[in-house]
Amino acid sequence: MNIKKYIAKEVQRILNIEDEINITLPPKEDMGDYTVVCFQYRNEKLKSPKDVADYLKDNFNDEKNYIKEIKVSGPYLNFFLNFDVVSSKIIEQIEEEKEHYGSLNQGDKKELLIEHTSINPNASPHIGRARNSIIGNFLTHLYKFVGYDITRHYFVNDIGKQISMLLVGVKKYKDIDNVKFSEILDLYVKINEESKQNPEVEKEVFYYLNELENGNEEVRDQFKKLTDICIEGQKEIFEQLNIHWDIFTHESDFVFEHKVDEILDKLKEKGKLKEDENGRLYVDLSGYDIPTKSPVLVLTREDKTSLYPLRDIAYTIYKLEQNSENNFIVLGEDQEVYMKQISSVLDILGYPSPKLICYSFILLNGGKMATREGNVVLLEDLIKILHDSIEKEFQERNITTNEDTIMTLVDACIKYTILGISRNKIVNFNIDEATSFSGNSGVYILYNIVRINSILNKNEIKQTDIKYNHDIEHKILISLHEFPHEVNKLLETTEASHLVQYIFHLTKDFSKMYEEIHIQNEEDEILKNSRLRLINAIKITLTNALEILGIKTVDRM
Repeated sequence: MNIKKYIAKEVQRILNIEDEINITLPPKEDMGDYTVVCFQYRNEKLKSPKDVADYLKDNFNDEKNYIKEIKVSGPYLNFFLNFDVVSSKIIEQIEEEKEHYGSLNQGDKKELLIEHTSINPNASPHIGRARNSIIGNFLTHLYKFVGYDITRHYFVNDIGKQISMLLVGVKKYKDIDNVKFSEILDLYVKINEESKQNPEVEKEVFYYLNELENGNEEVRDQFKKLTDICIEGQKEIFEQLNIHWDIFTHESDFVFEHKVDEILDKLKEKGKLKEDENGRLYVDLSGYDIPTKSPVLVLTREDKTSLYPLRDIAYTIYKLEQNSENNFIVLGEDQEVYMKQISSVLDILGYPSPKLICYSFILLNGGKMATREGNVVLLEDLIKILHDSIEKEFQERNITTNEDTIMTLVDACIKYTILGISRNKIVNFNIDEATSFSGNSGVYILYNIVRINSILNKNEIKQTDIKYNHDIEHKILISLHEFPHEVNKLLETTEASHLVQYIFHLTKDFSKMYEEIHIQNEEDEILKNSRLRLINAIKITLTNALEILGIKTVDRM
């Protein structure tokens, strides 16, 4: 059942138009359950929005008896639903579709490729970079929920200057065969600082890069060994947040297999490859709308070893050749201009561009995080802080719990907080707010689902008639019916914050229902059973919505 579609089709019939009809929730609750704003439907006969609204009201044919009353309020045509009819249909649809409720199978098993995270393998990930992973994970769950077949890609930078810098540091201060992932960041920071004072460090860095690209097998093995240590360490940390990948592709593959050389040859054939006075190869992107001071994108160093833009172009082409239709990449906002440069080169070479999903950065309780110099808040440290905070809260409440439950709550804290802020806004991550049992937090949402579980475990749901008699029940029914529309909105905007707000409002409405009306103690058996079915529908919908965010639920706390 789709009430909004039902209303829209009847409006189209009356006005004899094929335009999409925008059915919205009214600005005020007393205006009804759904509203059509009539400004855009004026014509020679119906000269004002009120004329349109009156005409629609007089001619509306409610053959399914979904509508109890239609009222005109200025330019608004307001619909009050017949809950005696629609309530059972909404509940029965949710009960029938269960974990699929909200999905209209928009993907229809089409393949979709998404690249996210791709942190340089020279350190443990910090919380700012983790926003990339959490957004990418959300998109993965969203598209999987609506029926796409997802492949998750991770691009491993195993050949750049930072990895070479790390190799120099490890060789100087540590045995490469015994270095641990937990030591990597300190070693990188130490050698990076030393390079600022000692030019010989920089020379050694470029020596190893040159040896690598020119086929030195020993150097190649050393780069790979360090990279593998880092990637395995990063995977273990992200495992705690249930974030995974299907394919890890290494930058070096495109160098050793001469894919970067093929791109240079193609650009040269098209007359787009230039060489500057220092011997660097570049492409001139004049004519493309790129907000940079210079239209030049440098692709190689003076010694003709590749720079990361050239390797990125090769990798992007590799992904596009696998899937050019549904191809996504998640990057920080500081990479937006750079991606426009890459897209321009792709256009020169005759390729489309991936769909770019950008995001802003994260502050932790107001403090900025820097990528270099070691001034970072590591994701693993944040996980521990949240773990300890939640564990302490349980102890103070004299609640016995287990490690799996605590880690599920930690995961919810991080994802719910980060995804609840629009991608183009900075996240100010506040520990106290993120772990609150009463505020707008992942813990609050999961706590209320546990409440529902507790009620359902003590009562048997029977398939009786359905009836409701309270405004909050009707409000919740509308909210539940809106969930598939919310999912559609996500597909249009890829903006998770809309879904977080939906989850919060639905949870608040359940909490209000729990406080204001009887559920377990209701004497009217039909009403009691109807309310049990309603809170079960809330549980199904919230669980599905959280699944899209990549958040699991818990049975008890």
